[in-house]
Amino acid sequence: MAKPLSYTLILAFLLAVIVFPVDAKPDTTIVVTTLSVLQDYVQQIGREHVTVTSLISGLENGHSYALKPSDILAVRQAHMFVTIGAGLEVWAKQLVESAQNSTLEVVVTSKGISLLRNTGSIHTKGGKHTFGNPHIWLDPENAKSMIRQITTRLIKLDRANRRDYLANQAEYLRELDTLQADIKRRVKKLPDRRFISHHPAWPYFARRFGFKIVGNIVEHSGAEPSAKHLSTLVQQIKKTGIKVIVSEPQLNQKIPRILSDETGARVVTLTAMPGALPGTNTYTAMLRFNVSTLLETLSP
Repeated sequence: MAKPLSYTLILAFLLAVIVFPVDAKPDTTIVVTTLSVLQDYVQQIGREHVTVTSLISGLENGHSYALKPSDILAVRQAHMFVTIGAGLEVWAKQLVESAQNSTLEVVVTSKGISLLRNTGSIHTKGGKHTFGNPHIWLDPENAKSMIRQITTRLIKLDRANRRDYLANQAEYLRELDTLQADIKRRVKKLPDRRFISHHPAWPYFARRFGFKIVGNIVEHSGAEPSAKHLSTLVQQIKKTGIKVIVSEPQLNQKIPRILSDETGARVVTLTAMPGALPGTNTYTAMLRFNVSTLLETLSP
């Protein structure tokens, strides 16, 4: 009897690991997010009342992410699933369907936010342009809308802690307002705010804080720049005196370095995702890092 019993215990252990992939705190709302920035928003609002995990880390690319079996199991266990939408996570719908969680609360945080178009980051479906630029969170005003949506859904699932969620939201929104005002004050002193971007993640950020994106190395997600396009960028950088090329840690650094060698423009690495670079573990820390890096590089 001992041998079958040992097999039974091993099987039970394996099933527990498989069925409960999220190490949830007792009596918390279990939230799964697609991106680390959403994970941070949920944590800021939910704090001790939530157990939140992100499917994609700061260094992974949300455009090309490949689903894993553990993702399906995590969403099957979750109370809430938070996405950006706007065509960014093209795999999210399939994930929700595969999870077969009939009580899952799905939050699409881009809902109600006006998307920028003609920014070089149009996501396509069947060859037709169906979405605008999805990198909405890099504008703190958009982030505030996303945070309010998350708060509303957390309250729907857990009304007992409504006061805490609303208090945490108010505190966080005040922090974002203070940070946004400080960034605008610092950027205002900068005479030259132009840069070339590697990937069109930055239009919302640039619009909010007064930077100017002169061109993009990669015009569409998953594309490679042509020799003609790179030649045009080299001429443009030389002619207009662009000093900075903005890259991201998730992208191939070879092409920005080539442009830098050809033009003398400096390559700086910013991140659109918390946790991708040291000192960027939260959304607010990420914004501070990006702005400070740009100011240091663009200053006369």
